[in-house]
Amino acid sequence: SAVASATGAALAVRDDDAYRRRLYRLADRRRGSAPPCPATPGTVFLQLDGVGHDVLLAAVDKGLMPTVARWLGTGTGGDRPSHRLTPWRTDWSSQTGASQLGILHGSNHDVPAFRWYEKARREVMVCNRPTSAAELQARAIEYSGHAGLLATDGASRGNLFSGGADEQALVLSIATRRRGPAARSRAGYFAYFSDPANAVRTALSFVAEVGREIGQSTRARLREQRPRVSRGGLYPFVRAFATVVERDVVVAAVTGDLLAGRTAVYADLVAYDEVAHHSGPTSRDTDKVLQRLDRALALIENVAEHAPRPYRIVVLSDHGQSPGETFRSRYGLTLGDLVRAGCG
Repeated sequence: SAVASATGAALAVRDDDAYRRRLYRLADRRRGSAPPCPATPGTVFLQLDGVGHDVLLAAVDKGLMPTVARWLGTGTGGDRPSHRLTPWRTDWSSQTGASQLGILHGSNHDVPAFRWYEKARREVMVCNRPTSAAELQARAIEYSGHAGLLATDGASRGNLFSGGADEQALVLSIATRRRGPAARSRAGYFAYFSDPANAVRTALSFVAEVGREIGQSTRARLREQRPRVSRGGLYPFVRAFATVVERDVVVAAVTGDLLAGRTAVYADLVAYDEVAHHSGPTSRDTDKVLQRLDRALALIENVAEHAPRPYRIVVLSDHGQSPGETFRSRYGLTLGDLVRAGCG
């Protein structure tokens, strides 16, 4: 029953093995009813948003990410490496919008920053605004002459852009569409929370994350840590959404894609980026987030072993971060205030 399912999830909310067993049973059911998949490997792209090369190496060295360590052959089990770690540099617009647009659509032409003013259109473009994301995606498709990386049997999960995928969930560039088959940005939420076990598991974790953020921000304020930004208001709930709800929904969608045998899947896990912007890229707060992201990678790897086709797992990042004071904290006024004062 729904009550029994919800109760079981509450008791096993921190038990990844219990969650994994549920997925395996689902895999067995799907395998019996689904048509055969190609024998060629599929590819899963997992974007750890904002995790720089040095941050990842440090996390592996500190034992925070044993799954990644095992893939790189530096774990305690003496496994041979299955992956190699390669650094890369963004262009001068070092942010998710420019990087992900280039990765998914082959071009980030004319994307100078996260936010800018276009004089010809008399419009402020913001990469994480749905209308702007849709416009940037359309421009990239026109410029590159191709629908995107995921155009062939692909799935886009939790991204700013679709990559040309037919299967989309939590994709910002389609968030403004109200009707039609392409308007599926929020479908991932409905599919995930329709299962009472998922709902209870995520709700309890959400509440715990809100409490964790309040405690961590209070500790940072009492210790007078610098640099420090405001973490009050709705931010604890924003953080919990990014680190719990978005993660759980995206990981569940990816596991469904694996069990369905899709050819290419691209998913953005934004938890680290959200916390690092407020707590600092090398703080104890972000260490905890990296540990949980590693568990998500392990879960996806285990599900891939039960998929109807082999999969290659590619872990990548879109940019890094470095600590620094905000303009207002450093100079006592915002950059906007300075520009307005300079313009008279």
